[in-house]
Amino acid sequence: MTQITQTTSSTEHLTPATLGAYVDGELSPNERQVVQQHLTSCHVCTLRVLSATQLKDATAHAGHRFAPPPEALARLTASLNAQQQTKKNAKMYSIRPMAWAAIAAAILLAVSLVGWRAVHQTNTLSAELLDQHLATLSSGATPQVISTDRHTVKPWFQGRLPFSFNLPDLEALPPDTTLKGADLTYFNGQPAALLLFTIHKHEVSVFLIQRATATILTALPKTRAGFTIHSATTSDLCIIAVSDVNPADLDLLVASLVQTQSPR
Repeated sequence: MTQITQTTSSTEHLTPATLGAYVDGELSPNERQVVQQHLTSCHVCTLRVLSATQLKDATAHAGHRFAPPPEALARLTASLNAQQQTKKNAKMYSIRPMAWAAIAAAILLAVSLVGWRAVHQTNTLSAELLDQHLATLSSGATPQVISTDRHTVKPWFQGRLPFSFNLPDLEALPPDTTLKGADLTYFNGQPAALLLFTIHKHEVSVFLIQRATATILTALPKTRAGFTIHSATTSDLCIIAVSDVNPADLDLLVASLVQTQSPR
């Protein structure tokens, strides 16, 4: 592997390819030793490795979640055998029991794959949210727009997003909540506004995306790796907040953002 780390805002972190290879056990002993040495001093990369490991475990678990029990296939085969006996004089081609069992197994496998894909996509999205939030906690991270003034932050996004949104004024924010700034980002392949707040000195990342592109977000987990994930929708937007602050305080911030959006 030619490149272990990448430099972002003067801070070195593991590249996505290196992180994935480390979690999957695909690195050489020397490369693995380099990564382990990096993890001892990099909190952000350590959390990303933990998140990727949890996602891998959840995906493996989901793959076995819908496995049909043997007795279910046995009952189905017996039922089909009985039906075949009653129709043996009919002018039709009989299907052997093993074929019926194969059809049933194929149907159950299809159902299993649908369930696995939903679980996998949900875990991938929550990992993406957490990764972006952790990136904002890096000592070298600097927002693209730094301001506590909503009249500065909101206009900055004009022409950069295919949608608009409103920000609450200072009096409408929950107690001890401060707007720090914002970034233009992408989430689930769609452009998004990333608003940065603090609540009682806890960092909060709030993602705003178009509601039409966020149908799966209703299945997001409430927590991941010790962080709370809270989402809400308006007529046009989906609002997702990530933080380690008290969940009740995070709910108040999301509620104030929802209330500020004007119906269209």
